[in-house]
Amino acid sequence: MEKFGRFATFEAALAAFQKFSLVSRGRLVAHPDWVDWLTAVVASPECATRGPGRWSMDWRELWGVHADGEKKLNALRLLKQREQIRIGLLDFAGLWSWEKTTGALSRLADFCVGQVLQVVCEESRVNQTPLAILALGKLGGGELNYSSDIDIVFLAADDENPFAGSLRPMIARQVVAGLADSKGVGSLYRVDLRLRPDGNAGALVPSFSECERYYASSGETWERMALIKARFVAGDAGLGYEFEVLRHQFCFPRHLSEEVFEEIAAMKSRIDEEILSADRKERDVKLGPGGIREIEFLAQALQLFYGARQPVIQVRSTCGALRALSTVGLLPQDQVDALIDAYGFLRNLEHRLQMVEELQTHLLPTEAAARSRIAESLGFSTSEFESKLRSHRSYVHELFQQYFTKKESPSVSIPLELFASPEEAVRNLEALQQRDSLLSAPRATRAYRRLTPFLGKALHLAVEPDVVLRRFVSFVARYGARSYLFETLAANPKALELLVRLFDASSFFSEILFAQPELFEEITQSRSLGCRKGKEEYLEGLGCVRGEAAVGARLYRRGELLRILLRDILGLADLLEIQREYTALAEACLEFACQTIPSGDLAYIGLGRFGGGELAYGSDLDCLCVGSQEQSALAIHRFLGEPLPAGILFPMDYRLRPHGEGPLALPVEVYEVYYRDKAQFWEIQALTRARFVAGEGKTGERFIAMVDRLWRERSRACPLDEIISMRERIEQERHAALAPFQRFKTGAGGILDIEFGLTLWSMRTGKREPNFWNVLADLRTREPDLAGVLEDGYRFLRRVEAVLRRERNQQQEVLPEDPTAWKKLGQRLGFPTVEEFIGAYEGKRKGIRAAYRELCERVRRLPR
Repeated sequence: MEKFGRFATFEAALAAFQKFSLVSRGRLVAHPDWVDWLTAVVASPECATRGPGRWSMDWRELWGVHADGEKKLNALRLLKQREQIRIGLLDFAGLWSWEKTTGALSRLADFCVGQVLQVVCEESRVNQTPLAILALGKLGGGELNYSSDIDIVFLAADDENPFAGSLRPMIARQVVAGLADSKGVGSLYRVDLRLRPDGNAGALVPSFSECERYYASSGETWERMALIKARFVAGDAGLGYEFEVLRHQFCFPRHLSEEVFEEIAAMKSRIDEEILSADRKERDVKLGPGGIREIEFLAQALQLFYGARQPVIQVRSTCGALRALSTVGLLPQDQVDALIDAYGFLRNLEHRLQMVEELQTHLLPTEAAARSRIAESLGFSTSEFESKLRSHRSYVHELFQQYFTKKESPSVSIPLELFASPEEAVRNLEALQQRDSLLSAPRATRAYRRLTPFLGKALHLAVEPDVVLRRFVSFVARYGARSYLFETLAANPKALELLVRLFDASSFFSEILFAQPELFEEITQSRSLGCRKGKEEYLEGLGCVRGEAAVGARLYRRGELLRILLRDILGLADLLEIQREYTALAEACLEFACQTIPSGDLAYIGLGRFGGGELAYGSDLDCLCVGSQEQSALAIHRFLGEPLPAGILFPMDYRLRPHGEGPLALPVEVYEVYYRDKAQFWEIQALTRARFVAGEGKTGERFIAMVDRLWRERSRACPLDEIISMRERIEQERHAALAPFQRFKTGAGGILDIEFGLTLWSMRTGKREPNFWNVLADLRTREPDLAGVLEDGYRFLRRVEAVLRRERNQQQEVLPEDPTAWKKLGQRLGFPTVEEFIGAYEGKRKGIRAAYRELCERVRRLPR
């Protein structure tokens, strides 16, 4: 036979190999026919390409016919031993590189794991594999040693079937036994399951959802590094694909900081201190200075830090990662070449150490003769070997230290001077760092340390830092995955600022987030914050709700109310847009109720702010229900207003119906007779804002046509003095016990001055327009100065109202009694001092009152 690698002949190579590898010699002695097999296989062209197909055929030959499960597993153990001798010989002879060797060893392990799972399922009479097996570590990276443990994780689909829940752990335990038990023939592989979620304390076969929750909330940097190499090897391929998506999200986050290098340096320091004794440091080619682990750590740290931005580096093998890092310019080519050269030298050395007796060792022998034999097996003289070893390790360690310098992070704290109650603030800040099962992890500690300066800055901008911090603690507690949350907010301070502003703005909307923390991420990550939605968009969203319609609609409404608030406090929409969006949401919910409950000819007419399209936080829906389906009207009323755990949709107010009592639904003809013959003039005045909003269109059109006709007829005889007197009575009687200063709606110069004045203008000019903004636009064409004062005042007071209403999402017509609350209100409106706010507030009201009086006089002079 011709030259065989670095040996003159195949026979010389085999003799030297058996002399060096005691375990291989023992197996060839026990199975003398393997020598002939080895001679024939190595001489065959297929030698370099042997894989699962050839192994399956050989395995069946080894077990024969009518074999039970145990006989099949024994045959698999013999197949593995025989193939490993073949691979070892080709490696030892220098015909294969270390990368080709580890690739072949890894493929052999994949085959064995898959076949053991198949045998276990057959023996258990399971037709469909109920789990997936993932390989991590060197097997996951396709870099297996001769005597490596195999790191595997079992994974189950989310399934509430109790039988499946008990079957999967049984299958997993039998797979582990099939791999690890020797049965007198020798084991296949030692199995390490400690890389599963929660390690030895975790479920043997965690579900996909359990893995997802664990990695989001508790996954550490070392687990990110481990999962870089995670790879599906057997079982449910669909489940393996799902995990691959999760693995990418976890391993390559966008919000890692450079602290990852400090953390890996700390991990390496712990290895040095806790695992490596003084005499082992220089002998351990894996964990010692300049060893295999330092090269792997360097590659993985750069992958973690840059992987989200550079997908090309998201590879499993160490040398593949190093080459990719060079391709994108993250490591210089000369460094990559040196690292790959060192890695190959150390892996070959590791193979020689393990090849002798197939022991999992990384320690160089102390005896000179043993070191000389290893040097010779690698094709070096002893002096060349020692020189190369020192050179490679020195280079690797020096480069590792350049990237991984453990630094003391400066302590950052939030100043207690921000808070009115420092003692409570201390308790709340401690609650964010409480040492429970999540926060005791180093990941959470680091994440909180990164978050602290951003949180302090955001709290400094808050009007009520004490309240905001209290609400932030409640949100964090309910969010659950606080490590992930802290990392995300630290990486995106704008999101943190928005969260703080929300907590500062409203207890009602804070409680929505406490109940559904996921809403914050859903809204802020979508593009909907920058978009205005109308009735049709809301109806489309309501049409997609699942489960019970009333519950689904309430949950949908919660999310949309929160979106509207965020648009408001971010300044992405002005007052007019917020009113329109809030109104459109109410219309869509009412329309959805009419679609969900058979409503026949029912039509809903909006009055007041609902009719005007100017709803605000906490508004009732002033409505008239037109039609003959009273039971349907009652059902729709319940659908909208029944208190459920998710709240209500919208409160309905029917007090403007004829006589303010009686049936909810009345036909158009009944309304017409009432408004023509019985209604007081203030009821005709209320119809100024009537607008069809939901339900049966033809009924709505008939009603609005009737309103237009009667309104024009009655408006010709508009009793100006009666309307002005009504405004004066409201001013004197409503909230009479409060100071006039507080009554921004009903008091002098309040919102009602504007509304009454504009209604008078509409009725005297004969133009029925439900929306006050449009009436203001009409007034501006003839009385621009008055219109300007009224519009400016209206915007100001409606903003005051909005800030007060959004706190509890309730109606609010007066200022708080506590003067300290005026300061906070002013700050939320953008006034640095309470004096500036009060000055602007009183100035606007004086202007409104003067403009109202002037408008009344000008309306009086208009021709009828």
